[in-house]
Amino acid sequence: MPRYRCPSCCCGPAVVLKPPRGALPVCFRCGELMEKQPLVRPFPLVVLVAVGSVLVMSSIPLMQGPTPPRPINPERSA
Repeated sequence: MPRYRCPSCCCGPAVVLKPPRGALPVCFRCGELMEKQPLVRPFPLVVLVAVGSVLVMSSIPLMQGPTPPRPINPERSA
């Protein structure tokens, strides 16, 4: 569903509207034309993917490294 935000009322929430074709939605507070807002903004999505991939790639060497040998404790074996 298309979401619209008023450029002059900067901190207001995005409003979900279904205007008819050719009609431009108008802000109910100030009367200015509203701008269409994408459902997913591209920049935060790119940042999320980049940070996630860095975290995953940094943990791969830890999973592939050799495990330290377990100490043999003769007192525990009976």
